[in-house]
Amino acid sequence: MALTKRIPMIAIAVAAVAIAWTFAATTLAHTEHMGLPLDDSYIYLTYAKQIGRGQPFTYFPGGGYSAGSTSVLWPVVIAPFWTLGARGHALVWVAFGLGALLYAAVALGAYRFARDRGGELAGIAAATFALAIAPFAWCSLSGMEVGFAAALAIAALLLLARAERTGPPTKRLGACLAALSLSRPEMTLVAAAVCVACAIQRRRTPRAAAWWLAPLAAPALWLAANRAFAGHFFPNTGVAKSHFYLPGFDWSYWLDTVWTLSGRMVRGLFWDGTSPLVWPRVAAVLYLAGAVRLVLWARRERRYLVCALAIGAPLALMFGVVASSGLWSFQNYRYVAAAFPLLAIPIGCALAPPPRLPVWGRHVWHAAAGVGLAAFAYGAAPGMRSDMLLFAQGAMDTNTQVVAIGNYLNAKLPDASVMFHDAGAIAYYGDGRVYDMLGLVTNHQAEVANNGPGARFEFLESLPPEQRPTHFAYYPGWMGQGEFFGEVLLHTTLLPGFEKRRLVGEGDMQILTATWDHVGTGERPLNDHPGWTIVDRVDIADIASEHAHHWWGALGQRHFGDPTARWSIVEREVGSQGLVIDGGRTIRASGGAPSERFTVAIDPAKAARVVIRTGGQRAYPFHETLDRPITLRLLAGDKELGHLTVAAPDGRFSELTFDLPKHAMPDDAGDVEFTIVASGPYRVFHWFVLQPER
Repeated sequence: MALTKRIPMIAIAVAAVAIAWTFAATTLAHTEHMGLPLDDSYIYLTYAKQIGRGQPFTYFPGGGYSAGSTSVLWPVVIAPFWTLGARGHALVWVAFGLGALLYAAVALGAYRFARDRGGELAGIAAATFALAIAPFAWCSLSGMEVGFAAALAIAALLLLARAERTGPPTKRLGACLAALSLSRPEMTLVAAAVCVACAIQRRRTPRAAAWWLAPLAAPALWLAANRAFAGHFFPNTGVAKSHFYLPGFDWSYWLDTVWTLSGRMVRGLFWDGTSPLVWPRVAAVLYLAGAVRLVLWARRERRYLVCALAIGAPLALMFGVVASSGLWSFQNYRYVAAAFPLLAIPIGCALAPPPRLPVWGRHVWHAAAGVGLAAFAYGAAPGMRSDMLLFAQGAMDTNTQVVAIGNYLNAKLPDASVMFHDAGAIAYYGDGRVYDMLGLVTNHQAEVANNGPGARFEFLESLPPEQRPTHFAYYPGWMGQGEFFGEVLLHTTLLPGFEKRRLVGEGDMQILTATWDHVGTGERPLNDHPGWTIVDRVDIADIASEHAHHWWGALGQRHFGDPTARWSIVEREVGSQGLVIDGGRTIRASGGAPSERFTVAIDPAKAARVVIRTGGQRAYPFHETLDRPITLRLLAGDKELGHLTVAAPDGRFSELTFDLPKHAMPDDAGDVEFTIVASGPYRVFHWFVLQPER
């Protein structure tokens, strides 16, 4: 290739490196050493470190399988650098440097694809758009997998455009599709759509069709490993943040949420002046015009699948995020940022000159397009500068809080067992035994975290002594209660900010010793029941106890953005019986429908007392105020066993009893399912089942 033909590609690469260098320079101007703006970036560094140690898919030495890596391959890419000596802070520079290379590669890939479809101007326009979208640059350089996933998607497009129309895929294309499917969960859907579509096209040649399906073996193995070792197919982040695993989920909520958020996303990206696309309405028109041109190219070249992928992939990725979590604008658009450079391809194609223009018309077209691209780049500069400051602010804040905590633990508490809610830098620098209370890297924990402070309290209370953490690294207010917090060993107060946007949760993350003096205070009835013994109990908000008793409660329908604090509570009382702490829930009963249902072990031949612990406060944050009495009915099958009146809460626990005579249950089974029907909402903390000792 002649040097003159290389000039656009050289210019694109130089522009990408210059932008990346300016991000780094801006960061180093505000903080002592380079850092990454998202704590999640350090999660990948921790997995890379473990891979480098020969312990893949673990999060700390001896920790077992962890399904916490949203991208399977991104830490695999980073890991060799750790093995070769990039330890500690040096791996931060590696992640940043790889992000910069991928940022440039994406722009070059967009240039090549658009150039091959629409000419040099189309390629330059696509690359300019890809480079100028500030959130894509920010996310690519942040140590996350965004640039990696986008680069694989564009590579798949380029390879698919050159693939034979018959026969199996090339080895390079097959490997690219397999890698794409492991780069991000949404990309798995894109790769699967390509593989299945190509297999269907070749259904009359089964061998070729099978080879097109072969790349899907990689995500299938990943999903199977997650299911076998973590209990669910999706990575832990999907369980922690997906609509489908959240309390109060039902399909009417999902349909309403997806419809509403899809509209907000389309307006936010393609209409509102605050869009990251800089000129959103122009971008929307150009995207549609470019889509038409790609369709015409596909008809001429018979490359319909390539066309569908080029047009549909960015929209599929964005709507996939809305359908799975709704977090399309979360943390500077990081969940949809990989779609932005894919939008650049149709936009670039739209600017290609029409084929039958005379020479002078082509000159005019190129001149006008050049002026437009220059104006677009100029308009994008303020947003890029703002995101550089956000990057620097985020890096300074992570250095101040989670990095400092990790270094402190490594230097002064190397043998500590630490429970935290920001799982990245603390684990990476601390390099010890950790437990993620949010469940991003710790299996089976996301459900507890999603159910709020009462569930967190009950989980901690239920831990056997040998599994209890020795320390917490927490924003204290995030736990929902401080019963297990002891002495504060380290404060990490944020420094004054220079960017109005900040990504940290609060101003002071702390290292606290763990204290377990208040464990088990609410495990027995408050009132004496001489001659009676507990034969079973349902500890409300204790997820394990609820599951073991097949408990269900009318918690109310979810609304998008509901905080976890809506789904459980913690109440503390010091009375004549001493200190009692118990987690519970608000049951949002209405219309005489069942409000609770659970199964307990009971001897139907004996009398029984079914005791409910209720009461608590009239109002809790994010919970309804309860200011009137309600009636509870206890049923076994269709048979009503009793009813009682629950007074409005007055700030104290209250225990009420259903007294059941012998043979009150409708059968002789050892397990009985009780149904509670309430006339209105109430609080519940515990159910106890007692029977005579003799």
